[in-house]
Amino acid sequence: MTIIKQLQENPAKPEQSVLLQRITLTGLVAMMAVSTDLYLPAIPQLIEDLGANISQGQLTLSVFLMGFAIGQLFYGSISDRYGRKPVLYLGLGVYLAATIACIIAQSIDSLIMARFIQGIGGASAPVLARAMVVDSHNRIDAARIMASIAGAMALVPAVAPVFGSWLLYFFNWRSHFILLLILAIFTFLGITRLQESCKTIGVGALKLSSIYSQFHLCLSNRSFVGFTLCGGATYAAMFCYISTSSFLVIGLLGIAPEYFGYTFMVVVFGYITGAMTSSRLVGRIGVIRVLALGQLVGLVAAGLLLVLALFEIYQLTPLLLAFFLVFMAGGLSLSVSQMGAISELPNAAGKASSVFGFIQIAFASVLGYSVGLLYDHSLLPTVAGVLVAVLISAVGYLIIRKQSMPA
Repeated sequence: MTIIKQLQENPAKPEQSVLLQRITLTGLVAMMAVSTDLYLPAIPQLIEDLGANISQGQLTLSVFLMGFAIGQLFYGSISDRYGRKPVLYLGLGVYLAATIACIIAQSIDSLIMARFIQGIGGASAPVLARAMVVDSHNRIDAARIMASIAGAMALVPAVAPVFGSWLLYFFNWRSHFILLLILAIFTFLGITRLQESCKTIGVGALKLSSIYSQFHLCLSNRSFVGFTLCGGATYAAMFCYISTSSFLVIGLLGIAPEYFGYTFMVVVFGYITGAMTSSRLVGRIGVIRVLALGQLVGLVAAGLLLVLALFEIYQLTPLLLAFFLVFMAGGLSLSVSQMGAISELPNAAGKASSVFGFIQIAFASVLGYSVGLLYDHSLLPTVAGVLVAVLISAVGYLIIRKQSMPA
């Protein structure tokens, strides 16, 4: 008897079902983070093993995000027509196949291509998880639920680099993709316990033009643009550190690779702190004030980083403190921005989730790759990327404030 048949013949109790659904949603939202963060400490080793250079090694990270961004353009619209669950099965099937290709890759070019396809498949997970939450909850409740999931999800990337560091100590970089394969299989099985939430199945015909027209639909809404800039740039600020963290911590500061994960855990706890604070505050003080707090923390973090870079203060404690604040700003702002943007278009939640996700990930991918390309064995390129992202996020916040003010 298969696991799926056992689940069908022995349905879970209501409280168990809710817990399983929450775990599955967390796994879906966390898919991008675990797919990038788990193998961060292994990038230097795979560069050496496959005869690549630093730029190519960093590209395995950025190209995954680019595939992730492109994939999100399609899943929302397709799921609005055919339902969330069937499209999730399709996307995770592609992700599983591409992960196997990563495991057996014999050259950096084949690994880069497999990572791109892996990103396209994995994009279905957070897009449709967010859409399923919005399908079933109002704006405030959806923001609270996503912030709560984000807090739990953040434990995954907090632990992933630590686990990845020790996997690297005992095995090699391919073991990281084997673990990703196992996690994806369990997430795939968990989807069978989710309820279909889409209310527009079978409504209208799916046309390629409608997939592109979703940009006009979403970007003509100024509040959506503000939320997207705010959330997307906040994530890009975090990704500036993610994309260069192994070079900064292992290369610049000389920390042993097996201890890299612990330094990353400290930074990710900033995200957990921000996400849990956001979850508690959003129902009390509202979305706008929570975003204001996120902007304030982000500006403080950018200022501290600028001081460290200009005076070449290359010490672990102040560096981790500064990036802790960058990630805390992300935890405060990202989930609230996502739900705020999607809630602006409740009758097209899938499309809104797709456009938000595309802009968020594409911006992070381009900015992260640029920072990696400009890396010069100093802190300055990473800090410059963070500063640009924080300022763009502030612009998004000002747009939201203007749109929310009474005429």
